Amino acid sequence: MKKTPFLFVLLFAAAAFTSGCKTVHIEGPEIKIPPAKKRLNLAKNSLKNKTQNMQLPPVLGGLIASDSWVIYKDKQQEEFKGHVSYDNGVYTFRADYALSERAKNRFTAEGNVYIKQAEPGAPVYEAYANYARYNYKTQKGILTAAKKSEIRLIYQEGSEPPVTAYAQKASFNLADGIFILEGDVRVERPTPEGLQTLKAQKAEFKEQQSHLTLSGKAELSDTQRTLVADTIVYDGEKNHSTAYGSRPLLSGTSEQGTFAIIADKVQSDNEGRKITLDGKVQGWVVSPQINEAEINDKF
Repeated sequence: MKKTPFLFVLLFAAAAFTSGCKTVHIEGPEIKIPPAKKRLNLAKNSLKNKTQNMQLPPVLGGLIASDSWVIYKDKQQEEFKGHVSYDNGVYTFRADYALSERAKNRFTAEGNVYIKQAEPGAPVYEAYANYARYNYKTQKGILTAAKKSEIRLIYQEGSEPPVTAYAQKASFNLADGIFILEGDVRVERPTPEGLQTLKAQKAEFKEQQSHLTLSGKAELSDTQRTLVADTIVYDGEKNHSTAYGSRPLLSGTSEQGTFAIIADKVQSDNEGRKITLDGKVQGWVVSPQINEAEINDKF
């Protein structure tokens, strides 16, 4: 399985707030609005302290734009409302609302959240959500969808077709390399042979171990085969996959014809060269040769 840490894109969203600000209006009784020159110095000092405290990867150029920008000195917060956006050609960020909380090492965005990372010569990552939160000290964060909606995560490498993931919620721990998708998880990958699809109620990926667990109505399918089970585990280190729970069902077509096999447990190497079925194996295979045989005319 290729390493596809698409949730890394949240890093730049917080980093963007260290590179400069462009605002249309400043409001709020929480701070006293000084004359223009002092106000400019206040903004510069705030950005200077923010850069020192965040210790995030540098972002080259770019300005934050929003309808309003409020600085809460005592709380060490900066609040951006309305058409919040940032774009430096590599990193793009948009939201209806954003809050930088330096005292809590936390960045939050809400409403039509869009994040994109497109470094030259590297894969492109995109994320769509209703809510995003990231703690740049613990390196933990979440993405969530609005009611009756879903988050969308897109990964594209070069000219290859994009891989798109959908879910209700995504949580991640960048320090440990753990990524979790929950709620009607669906991953789609176009190929020359057709669409490959992964479905589950929960998907947990441990990047360092190359270990993926799909649980709750898990399903893997392509144009020829479908595997359905309660749980499907992909182990990159041991080079094997296992499906179990709710009597896994493997069905589809092969050179021998159409087939459907059910068992207590299905195991395979990750290349699919060897498949082992254990426990009360049942199934059928229908080949074109059997269907076209003359004996069928007697029935």
